[in-house]
Amino acid sequence: MTFSLPLTPQYTQLSGAGKTPSATTNNDNDFSALGYYAVFATIAFTLVVFLFEAYLDFRQKSSYHKTEFPSELSKTVGNIDAEREKELKEKARDVDDDGKKREEGNDGDKAAGDGKTKQDDINKNKESLDKNKPLLPQLQSKFSKAQSYGLDKITFSIISSTYNLFEEIIFLLYGYIPYCWDLSCHVGKAYFGWNENDNEIKISLIFMAVNVIIGTITSLPFELYSTFRIEKKHGFNKQTPQLFFTDKIKGLLLTCVFGGPFVALLLKIIKMGGESFYIYVWAFTFVFSVFMMTIVPVVIMPLFNKYEPLPEGSLKEQIYELAGRLEFPLTKLFVMDGSKRSSHSNAFMFGFFKNKRIVLFDTLMEQVHDDEILAILGHELGHWKMGHTVTNFVISQLYTGASFYCFSLCFNSHELYRAFGFNDESRPVPTIIALLLFFQTIWAPIDKALSYIMTVFSRKCEFEADKFSVDLGMSQKLQSGLCKIHLENLGA
Repeated sequence: MTFSLPLTPQYTQLSGAGKTPSATTNNDNDFSALGYYAVFATIAFTLVVFLFEAYLDFRQKSSYHKTEFPSELSKTVGNIDAEREKELKEKARDVDDDGKKREEGNDGDKAAGDGKTKQDDINKNKESLDKNKPLLPQLQSKFSKAQSYGLDKITFSIISSTYNLFEEIIFLLYGYIPYCWDLSCHVGKAYFGWNENDNEIKISLIFMAVNVIIGTITSLPFELYSTFRIEKKHGFNKQTPQLFFTDKIKGLLLTCVFGGPFVALLLKIIKMGGESFYIYVWAFTFVFSVFMMTIVPVVIMPLFNKYEPLPEGSLKEQIYELAGRLEFPLTKLFVMDGSKRSSHSNAFMFGFFKNKRIVLFDTLMEQVHDDEILAILGHELGHWKMGHTVTNFVISQLYTGASFYCFSLCFNSHELYRAFGFNDESRPVPTIIALLLFFQTIWAPIDKALSYIMTVFSRKCEFEADKFSVDLGMSQKLQSGLCKIHLENLGA
């Protein structure tokens, strides 16, 4: 391999077939800047993005070496504790003023209290926060552990991203994509009698399957290390190897069941749609998005976790009351066994139109009080009330439409495909390859720029949702609840 312009992959369709470029390619005088600089520009852009993100990672990594607890955080959490202590004193005073009622119900309350204590003891099978004690001392005591966890995660991220960089560059320089396509053609012809002229979509599915298998194999060591080394070291991982690989197999099967037909229909629409195929592709991806948003929570997610109705009680009543105040059409409340895999906590909602549902992780219910769960849900409902969910969906659809429109303009850029090793003019350029190279090259800078813009927009939405919960009168509970989650998750 020679490292001079134009960069050409080691393996091309011509070299793989034992042909010489001069036999089938265009005249050398037909210069194309796109074809001449395509591989070089792709590698250069990949390196620039990697170096910028590495700079951010190393800057973040330096913050994890600090040993002094942040003074501003100490002041803020101290105020939260003070407010909490004041609230508890006021409640105690109210109880003392109503002593007769308290004595009458003392036996029942004591029994209920004893039961809760026993349940708390059962749940405390690892070192965790005491949600009834001041937060600041607990945060300070876990600061070094949080720093260690953050340092391990950022170091792992730097190593894995470095590997991904080298893998991507090596695959480009050595012609992985044309080689993988030719391998798929060979498999299709040898075992099924397919050829790329009459059975391009079927060959494309073999190509996608090969890529999924290779991607799974290369990423597996990193996933295993992250799950069974880093997460286990810091007390979060609850998965067994059996559960891990069961999830992996389920994921691959679901990729075949849903991903295969999606790719096949997408390629069929592009081939049959004419010059305006992007319109039909846009409509198809919209319908598919709505379909997946409908079935994922009710069909796919239950394959991995158990969802049970939230038990009757004051928490359930308060959540429905909050939903009613905000005119949120809540139909069902679930508790998910998130502790099956990790002690991290979360809450989310899903559903269309008048059929909304809320899911609470069982770990969240153990880590915070009911009123803090309400404040956290106030934040989540704020996203819905302020239209963030719909806005993000609309933006994603506009992004999809714009990307496929731009792809339609570049669809016949054969000089781009030749630059990446598809240089046999006697063979058709596969549609799946055209898509892959477009998003990997021409669209990549646009995608990266838009991703940064969307990150800024996401932060804006988060601040607005926080303010929404505060405006509901839940400021103190939201602060204490988020602090407890932060504490329990070691800042993750």
